[in-house]
Amino acid sequence: MAPHGIAASSGQIAPEKALLIVIASGLNYVYRMERKPTDKLQAFLDALQERQITIAGEEHEDASLVYANAVLRYIKVISANSGLIPQIVIIGPTQAGKSTITNLLLGVEAAKSNALAGFTRHAQGFCTHAVTDSLTNTVDQLLPGLSRMSLDQLSSDILHSYSITTTAGTHAVASPAVFWDTPDFDSVSSRSYRFGVPKLCAMADLIVLVVSKEKYADQSVWETLRLISQLPHPLLICINKSNPDSADQIKAAMAAKLQQENIQADEIVALPYEIHPDINSLLSSPSGEALRDLAAKLIPDSHPLPDAATLKQFLQSHWLDWTAPVRREISARHSWDGILDDEIGQATEAYQSHYLRDPNYSDTIQRAIVKLMELLELPGFARSLGRARDIISWPARTLTGKLFKQQRGGEQKGKQDHEAETLEEILQEMLVSLQRQIGERSANDDDRLRHWWQQLWMLLQQETKPLQQLIQERIAIHQRSFEPRIEAAAEELFHYLEQHPATLNSLRAARVTTDAAAVVLALKTGGIGLNDLILAPAMLSFTSMLTEGAVGRYMVKVEEELKAAQLESVQTLVLQPIRETLASLPDKLNSSDIYGFDEDTLNAAEQQLNQL
Repeated sequence: MAPHGIAASSGQIAPEKALLIVIASGLNYVYRMERKPTDKLQAFLDALQERQITIAGEEHEDASLVYANAVLRYIKVISANSGLIPQIVIIGPTQAGKSTITNLLLGVEAAKSNALAGFTRHAQGFCTHAVTDSLTNTVDQLLPGLSRMSLDQLSSDILHSYSITTTAGTHAVASPAVFWDTPDFDSVSSRSYRFGVPKLCAMADLIVLVVSKEKYADQSVWETLRLISQLPHPLLICINKSNPDSADQIKAAMAAKLQQENIQADEIVALPYEIHPDINSLLSSPSGEALRDLAAKLIPDSHPLPDAATLKQFLQSHWLDWTAPVRREISARHSWDGILDDEIGQATEAYQSHYLRDPNYSDTIQRAIVKLMELLELPGFARSLGRARDIISWPARTLTGKLFKQQRGGEQKGKQDHEAETLEEILQEMLVSLQRQIGERSANDDDRLRHWWQQLWMLLQQETKPLQQLIQERIAIHQRSFEPRIEAAAEELFHYLEQHPATLNSLRAARVTTDAAAVVLALKTGGIGLNDLILAPAMLSFTSMLTEGAVGRYMVKVEEELKAAQLESVQTLVLQPIRETLASLPDKLNSSDIYGFDEDTLNAAEQQLNQL
């Protein structure tokens, strides 16, 4: 066997120096390029191919993706097991005579030929030496998705299978070696079994393309040639069943087309159509001997791995096509994020306009005033208020979400405080708006993305109740967390009043404080609600005094600071968690029509590609 296209000057490593010299762009028997990028790329393409099969079916697989994935897998496997014996892969369209050529190369009848189109539906490997566990384990890794069976077990009912058997008495062109008779790739029925051909080409040390004089110009033949030529392997083209009178003309036409397509073939041979009385006569014929001699010269001494630059160029040339559906889904997710940003922005504005900037806004500052009244420790009522503090807890929900009880028809019904009611109404409206916008996208978006939006619409429908529960929980968390800030505002007011003794003494006047203390106690024991507290005469009187003069100006400052802090709390503890939950909904899409790759995964794969 002679080396094929291997020379140090061409950017590859000479076999005898493979363990001593490392050239980033050179690949040979031992794969010397950095393995991690190719391993990670292979994992990504493997997952991408799996999703493509699930979504479109194997009959619509992208052959270039299958081939690229197989090449990267081969690089990975061969790096760990460089002792794989040569693999000669015979490919071609239906009725080209692939099985006959396989037998000619073996020098013995092993592959069963038949005039029926598509007779060979499984990859069948014929090994000139004993089939070892090491060989079968390696081939199993190179042909994932195909189950290894014995030759007599192969069945048209189980197409995801292959065989590799020992073939005795061969006079093969190379030994030890495995010769692969493969299914056709052009017939209508081949859509259900041709998926193994690109995988076999990726592991080939020599590819023998067999075409007949009727089929050498077929589109499927040239599509296959264009694909495998992007990562060159030694290539022998055999024009079978040719007429001796027109053989040279057909070879010339083939060579011209190859040149036009910029495809490199090592040799083109025309085999005449001959009738032989038996297989032995065919095998010993001059044309058979010539074919074996020619093939023997083309089998390289080491596995013909692509150099890094060629591999990178091949992957990049197909990358956008392979990842197009992934990019569309990522684009849809960006659109979804944009919709959420708009809706959260509108919810924030609605909270400010309907609550914080509402002229009737007073809940929070009134809570601070209630706490201030408690801090004043009113004469004559300190003991009763102290007992109330000991007996009744003062959680945030008491001030912000506690339901005050009223007798209506024998039932006690609760009523939310103004802030919780406002927030819940705003966020419920947001969910309705999201449903509407997703519905519009599922009806009007690109056909290839409608299903993504439809799945998201159904998922949002399913998650409505959990989202409503989440809204209530986050509002409660916000209000509990904000209670210390209200107390801090009350303490700030109290310290300010301490610096203004006259005002402080006025607030402690008996008429105001007596009524106010009773109001505080009623509020804390549940006898009055916060909404009613605001209108209580004592509270109005107390609040009126706080709004006068310098104290009033300070009250405005405290109120504005409370509003700013309250807005920040709502954004952090309510709106942001709800947005994050909604933004993560696409992660839950579980459909056979969804690729489901996130942007980080795609970017990481592209980074590995750029590192080749």
